[in-house]
Amino acid sequence: MACRVLASHRVIDLWGHLSLRIPRSEHILMTPRFGRAAWPRGLSGRQMLVVDLDGTIVEGDGELPVQAMADLALYRRDTEAGACICFAPKFAMAAAIAGFDLQPMTHMESFIAYDTQVWKSSELADTPATADDLAACLSASVAVQQPGIAAWVKGKSILEALLAAYHLEYLAQQNSIIANMDVATLCARADSEKMWRQFAGWDHYVEFFQSLDPGPLPHPAQALDGIEDADENRRIREATSIACKSLWERDTLVAFLEHISHRLPQDDRMIISPAKNFAMVEAEDMCVTDLRGNWIDGPKPPGYKFFHAQVLAERPDVQAIVHTHDLYGRSYALTRHELVPMARIGLDVAMRPLPTYPRCDLIVDSDVRRDVIDLLGNGPIVHEACHGTDFVAETLEEALVNAVQREQFLELDHLARRFGGVNSMPTARDRIAALEFSNNDWWWFYTSEINAPRRSAAGL
Repeated sequence: MACRVLASHRVIDLWGHLSLRIPRSEHILMTPRFGRAAWPRGLSGRQMLVVDLDGTIVEGDGELPVQAMADLALYRRDTEAGACICFAPKFAMAAAIAGFDLQPMTHMESFIAYDTQVWKSSELADTPATADDLAACLSASVAVQQPGIAAWVKGKSILEALLAAYHLEYLAQQNSIIANMDVATLCARADSEKMWRQFAGWDHYVEFFQSLDPGPLPHPAQALDGIEDADENRRIREATSIACKSLWERDTLVAFLEHISHRLPQDDRMIISPAKNFAMVEAEDMCVTDLRGNWIDGPKPPGYKFFHAQVLAERPDVQAIVHTHDLYGRSYALTRHELVPMARIGLDVAMRPLPTYPRCDLIVDSDVRRDVIDLLGNGPIVHEACHGTDFVAETLEEALVNAVQREQFLELDHLARRFGGVNSMPTARDRIAALEFSNNDWWWFYTSEINAPRRSAAGL
């Protein structure tokens, strides 16, 4: 339940995990390493791992999470620790990137501000030494920030840990509003502790979290597994429809004038999504053209077809193109702001050079298409100033993941600047690259969001 509640708040991704100490046992119950076989929104009890304190899996299928050793070190060190959560709360992570100490602003959340530490290490908590170092920080606090990577909370129970996770992100949201203001009043620790004593015995949080749990959700892309290998055209259409709906769920990437194109198995053929609400694009809505942009079948294709067709004609390595009107991407491209490697999410694609066509244009005329394609070269990304961004890749999965994660990186950069500035994360980039998840795993994660319930920003 706790994992699915975190997923409904979009504060956990593939790098995260949860664990709890099994009562009257030397064993730990832990979520497996997430991916296609187990994802946060679809997690069920039968997928959990039972692990001993040395990290040996004694029951269950799957691998240990990336930084699971830190949990085990915590349980060995702190006999009072009953549960641990490693997660990715956007606002709290932005505060850590900025080096901003969260202030005790609001009544129920303030306890987090008094007991949060920062673990600054160039390594990940995936060795005995580094895991024990992070565990020492968490043992002495309620929450630990791992800048650019994750946040950690502990509790005597999984519900207590979930409560801490919830309040950490909610407090960070509150802090983001007045981070650069002259604050006159804060919540005194004595007042916070008094309120929690007065609140003792009430089960409102338990009832609230249970109300947010929809149960394990089926994955929208599981239908692709039922399509026979011989029907590749149908598979491509269905996958492109799923990709459109997934981009819609991310809020700041698409509306209806953006497009996804995909090469078809037949020579000289491609599909392109129509000018239609991305949340409603179905497989049968796809427009078919040749690689010169001529309309072959389906609904009338958008004018952007010529650019995508020419890219596919000239780049035989490219199978899919995602064109977004990215809120943060379009804005950042107009500035001289220099990005730094401040977070793991989208790190590779965001830190790449962004070739940019300098004029606002729909990329229809042949001379403009030529200029933009020359800028793209053999790379994975090209931007058209005041217009949008095209992500090209060997697979639809890679193109979608790059589009989503570049926008996530920029949004996090923007939030960190609201907290006062952006600092490079201490963790070495090669350590992240070595443990990063595949594009297929990330595709599965993002497409699991389609039509899934989620909380509003006002309640996280």
